[in-house]
Amino acid sequence: MNQPNSDQTNVSRRSFLATTGIGVAATALQGKGQAQEQDIRGFDETDPGALQDRTWKPISDRKIKIGIVGYGVCKFGAKFGFQNHPNVEVVAVSDLFPDRCRELARACKCETTYPSLEELIKDESIEAVFVATDAPSHTDHAIACLTHGKHVACAVPAVWGSIEQAEKLYETVKTTGLNYMMFETSAFRPDCFAMRQAYQAGAFGKLIYSEGQYYHYFEKPLGSYKNWRLGLPPMWYPTHSTAYYVAVTGKTFTEVSCQGFKGNIPQYQADANPYTNPFDSEIALFRTSEGGASRMSVCWGTRGSHGEFGHVRGELGKMENTQFEPANHLEKLSVNISKPPLPPGMPAGGHGGSHGYLTAEFVSALLEKRDPLINIAWSLNMTVPGIVAHQSALKHGELLKVPQFD
Repeated sequence: MNQPNSDQTNVSRRSFLATTGIGVAATALQGKGQAQEQDIRGFDETDPGALQDRTWKPISDRKIKIGIVGYGVCKFGAKFGFQNHPNVEVVAVSDLFPDRCRELARACKCETTYPSLEELIKDESIEAVFVATDAPSHTDHAIACLTHGKHVACAVPAVWGSIEQAEKLYETVKTTGLNYMMFETSAFRPDCFAMRQAYQAGAFGKLIYSEGQYYHYFEKPLGSYKNWRLGLPPMWYPTHSTAYYVAVTGKTFTEVSCQGFKGNIPQYQADANPYTNPFDSEIALFRTSEGGASRMSVCWGTRGSHGEFGHVRGELGKMENTQFEPANHLEKLSVNISKPPLPPGMPAGGHGGSHGYLTAEFVSALLEKRDPLINIAWSLNMTVPGIVAHQSALKHGELLKVPQFD
């Protein structure tokens, strides 16, 4: 990953740990899991956008043996289509709740189940694990998988409110040499995919300004294991927004000033949630390693709103949705912003037809023995800036430095 120039702010991760004082607040969460069916916005957005007019070709005939853990409110364990990929065999699944575990096994056409992740990762036949558990457990579960020799795909976010968790996960991935990929859906939405293709072709030059917005109204808290979603700080769940810079450019945020909004939603009162979080919405202004600016927002409190979207403006042009201006610029550069085909029988899935593409990228990276697109550096550079942004909001917008992962 490209890093800031020497004349730009660049804080080492270890020195940053000594000064932030950010702890692992979520480890103290209490409460009972909530298994009721709820409508989750975004899963119905299954249009992947324009596709390339060609046939999918397999890289290999090898089947990677995958384990899947987690089948909670979002049913993520089966939503990303591992069971439909021709180069995957789902050999085992797990969920702490026996009924959910059975449902996950049926959905993934898998006969072997384990009562916990700790038991599943002892299975030596498993090469990689998809971690779709509760967000506060993502880091611990990913590290457990890695230390047992398993590659990891993980639902967002990579870490939960803790720079120390980020450091530990980063070092574990680097030490083991195994693949880690965070499944950030915005990265494969049609607009973000198109922006990345255009940026890599040099169509923008440097980005002067970028914007990512994630709106998801929560008048009542969405069900969650041990109530982890109850009053969660918006910027602890930033990646649907921050992808509109990091997953476009591969570069980083270096500093942030963030403002939080205190509304009237009951669970977003400081004394009503385990995070002592007073904000239902947070809007952050980041400085980027290119010298530009990014405005990234996560809003739970805008009634009737839902969506993940962004736009970018560079030295040579701008893009909103998949429309580039000047209009003929991409043609001159021979930039193809259409997505490649997926394997036959594998649906694109929800969140802008991104689910299948995330799985296909993870599987391809393993078959080709390369880093996945959303590797450990991208994953943390999308997640950690939100943690720092929340700290800034608590300090009335104080400008704070963002640690860099490369």
